[in-house]
Amino acid sequence: MQVKTSNFGSLKESGISLLLFSFVFLEVSAELFSFRVILFAFRPFVIILIMYLYWITSIERSLLFFTTLFFLLLTSIFILSESLVFLMLGLAGIAIHRLLLILYSIKLNNIKDFVPILIAVIPFIFVFSYLLSISDEIPEISYYPLVVQNILVSILAGVILSNYFMNENNNKPWLSIFGLLSTGLYFIVFIEKCFLSNLPPTYFRPLGMILFATSYYALYKFVINTERLNADLLESTA
Repeated sequence: MQVKTSNFGSLKESGISLLLFSFVFLEVSAELFSFRVILFAFRPFVIILIMYLYWITSIERSLLFFTTLFFLLLTSIFILSESLVFLMLGLAGIAIHRLLLILYSIKLNNIKDFVPILIAVIPFIFVFSYLLSISDEIPEISYYPLVVQNILVSILAGVILSNYFMNENNNKPWLSIFGLLSTGLYFIVFIEKCFLSNLPPTYFRPLGMILFATSYYALYKFVINTERLNADLLESTA
């Protein structure tokens, strides 16, 4: 009976994962052809499906995971609007999301030594600060929010990079994939907004959507595998 239940759970997870990437395909198509209605209808579902995947597969169902993705969900809705108020709310939401993501990564990896993180943050801060300093296309109202985003992304990348070298568990690949894809996504958005804003959005947004969905799917896999590794460790020491 347990084997059948496990097989059913795996089949359900695979089915929802397939549905998730079907939505991603629709989103990429909508970005390519600028179908705003589809963007509004399906983009939030990508995050909702990741949250649902976590709900049906997690053995902990951490409130921190749901809270972190809830702010991402709000941001994904706000940034689709042309209103300055909603755009500012989106910037605030993504800042809170990244801060929670940093805290969650530290918690999951049980990090106690922060010196490697401080060292790993330095190159990211340097690169993003340099790009910000040479950009002439940044509106004054966006400058300080971008500084905050640069700091948060650099800290998150530093946490992931230091974990790759300092942590010897078997779950490093998924976190590393998330770190690589999410940093790449931010870099693309940063370059588009600060240096290539005169180009049509179809040059960047389809790739951005793919990086967005695959990075958070990697985060989901990392969290699930970490919870299972921790449970196995507790069981073996009990």
